[in-house]
Amino acid sequence: MEGFLASVGLKLVDKLLGWLIDPIRDAFVRMRTRNLIRASSGRKVSLLVARIDGDNDAGSLRETVRETIRRELGNAVEITLWPEVLSIGDGHEYDAERGAYAKAQKWLAEKHCDLLVWGRVKGANVLSLRFTVAEIGSHDAQTFVLTETFDLPTDFIARLGTALAARLLLGAAPAIELSGRYLVPIMRMAAERLEPIVTHLSPAFDHDTRGSLLHGYALVRSTIGEQAGSNSDLEQAVNAYRDALREMTRERAPLQWATTQDNLGGALTTLGERESGTARLEQAAEAFRDALQERTRERVPLDWATTQNNLGNALKALGERESGTARLEQAVEAYRDALQEWTRERVPVRWATIENNLGNALGILGERESGTVRLEQAVEAFREALQERTRERVPLDWAGTENNLGNALMRLGERESGTARLEQAVQAYREALQEWTRERVPLLWATTQNNLGIALERLGERESGTVRLEQAVEAFREALQERTRERVPLQWATTQNNRGNALTTLGERESGTARLEQAVEAYRDALSIFEPADASHYTEVTRRNLNRAEALLAERRVM
Repeated sequence: MEGFLASVGLKLVDKLLGWLIDPIRDAFVRMRTRNLIRASSGRKVSLLVARIDGDNDAGSLRETVRETIRRELGNAVEITLWPEVLSIGDGHEYDAERGAYAKAQKWLAEKHCDLLVWGRVKGANVLSLRFTVAEIGSHDAQTFVLTETFDLPTDFIARLGTALAARLLLGAAPAIELSGRYLVPIMRMAAERLEPIVTHLSPAFDHDTRGSLLHGYALVRSTIGEQAGSNSDLEQAVNAYRDALREMTRERAPLQWATTQDNLGGALTTLGERESGTARLEQAAEAFRDALQERTRERVPLDWATTQNNLGNALKALGERESGTARLEQAVEAYRDALQEWTRERVPVRWATIENNLGNALGILGERESGTVRLEQAVEAFREALQERTRERVPLDWAGTENNLGNALMRLGERESGTARLEQAVQAYREALQEWTRERVPLLWATTQNNLGIALERLGERESGTVRLEQAVEAFREALQERTRERVPLQWATTQNNRGNALTTLGERESGTARLEQAVEAYRDALSIFEPADASHYTEVTRRNLNRAEALLAERRVM
């Protein structure tokens, strides 16, 4: 009897030890297995596929899921198999859902993946699958559910595409929310990872999914193009927006269609500003007007204001290339319309954006008028904008407004006998160059160098020495390192004309002919762009400058 009791006691001890040790051992095995799984490389969109609850030991159903993804998406994505099951536990439904979501996010973060595929077997040939999108920063993600029997290639891939589009929109969010900050490294990585997916969109994706993927990709490329001065990225953005419009039609999704039209207009405006013609800018204005057919003030007042602002930008750029003022007046009207909804109290940073843009349009109008009223209004608008566009909050936008303030101050300074306004302009440009650096935003840096050169040249004209003029020539040479003829022909020509002005003034104060000869060459270079582009205003100004330089050179050679 004692032996029997001892035997029973030992078995009970074994069971107790098993209950205690087995979970620890299993947890250790899981941890070791998890550690052996390599994290995503980050070069492609990455999917983490968990074990399916109720699958056989060999994981046949999960293997089928993996093969379906591989067959439909090819090498556009990375697939990592996860050794554990994710399930929704017992208890209150909300708490159970949140618990599963939190665990999914932990796994995704651990292996740097974008999307978790998980679920359970509901019965013969019936799966319930879920897709949980990885969070980015403070953004909560989503979980998409497939709960019924489905055809693996079609329904599964269609819903997977929806989840991928959601992840893409999260990835593109910084392009919208952090505008005014330098985003090129983040956006380049996102573009490279997403390009294989949007280049060969699965036919199983529905129209909304295809449109969302293309629109998000275009937004990423557009941000790169704007900040890095890359026209090729902007061209890709324009093509992707147009492809998206074929998926998200006005009849099917009117507001999404309008948003895409608005973003297309933005990319076209930036391209148009860098080219000598006006075709892109005309297309941009048309895109914005199309968007306003659905983005009405009554339906979506803030979005309506956004598009009014963007229309103003396109009209302003067109107005700069015309001798009249009609387009510029229309731009001012569009900006003032936008300010009715984009108020400082409601959207302070956006309000500041429109004040900045309004200041630009008023400044150009002021250049073409004899008085100073418009220029004073421009200075006031820029100073208003700087109350919300601070260096700490939006450094690139702050620099942009400092540059624009410099422009208005310089124009005012040109009409006054003193140098105070011109000195203030030089200071504003140098402030802007602290954030608009060549490494971060090469074309914007070049723009400010060009403007700084003009202000220094104006100061040099009013001083007896040549120091300011030498500094002006150097600023123009700096600008031409990025303002190349191939990349931005119209801006290159403008800087050549400005450089010619500084060289002409220097040539007048020196005894030789070298400076004047350089000036003539610079003006001729500028005209080689202005004349074929039919830029009448710029052609007239540059031709007048060239005639003066040639006359001075002829006199000097006679002497």
